[in-house]
Amino acid sequence: MRTPDPSPASNLTEALSQWTLAFGWWDRVAFLCGDDGFTHGEVHLGAGRAAGVFREHGVRPGDRVVIALPGSMEFVWAFLGAVRIGAIALLTDPEASALPPGEIAVCAHGRHEHVITPAELVTAMSRVPASPAHPVHPGTPAFAQYGVLYAHGDPEVSFLAMEPFGLRENDVLFSVPKTYDPVGLRNTVFLPLYSGASAVLDSGRRSVTGVAERVRRHRASVLLSTSAFLTRLAAEGSREPFWPLRMAVSQGAPPPVHAEEWLGCPVLTP
Repeated sequence: MRTPDPSPASNLTEALSQWTLAFGWWDRVAFLCGDDGFTHGEVHLGAGRAAGVFREHGVRPGDRVVIALPGSMEFVWAFLGAVRIGAIALLTDPEASALPPGEIAVCAHGRHEHVITPAELVTAMSRVPASPAHPVHPGTPAFAQYGVLYAHGDPEVSFLAMEPFGLRENDVLFSVPKTYDPVGLRNTVFLPLYSGASAVLDSGRRSVTGVAERVRRHRASVLLSTSAFLTRLAAEGSREPFWPLRMAVSQGAPPPVHAEEWLGCPVLTP
């Protein structure tokens, strides 16, 4: 069987952009970050400009772009920008003691030999033209994750299992796993871009009270949780309903018996 030729249409970012246009989501809010909202169109236009910044810094297809950022628009633009030029986005915990090797890193000053800080990325994006999607094979690596021990299952299996759970375009998603975790990346970045929904970008601590406060602040309707977090909810004895939620999704082991009562909504277990 002949391998398909490389094509811009096989580039993940181009596919997501065309998906957005086809469903008319361009002007819908994709991400909520603090008091700011960013539309799906702003996400894809920013990804093109971030790709242009990386090209200007000499990044080429197949190079590794280390991304050591908390949940933020800079994370989203850096991730999609790296993928757009055919590089490999190498995700890591921004608080990790050491960063993996790569041709360039988007992180704080002093953390890598070749650094673009988040502020420098955004400033450069304002003057650099957008870069077209690099032609790739469907099987070309897009991203990798560095230094995580999984406690909530294999991310690929979780992705397939969660496909039918019924997101709506007006949903607002909050993920307990963070964006640099592959499951959190799926929850926070891919799911809204594939469904037309919105997601909360947040780097705060994942305490029960902290998550409840941010769910309320952003009126999140879907909580994407780990079973471990719901077990913490039960262990802390909290009976604090997360009142905006219409449903929660528990990954990994089944949630505690009273999880629905504590959250005040149905809990799905894919």
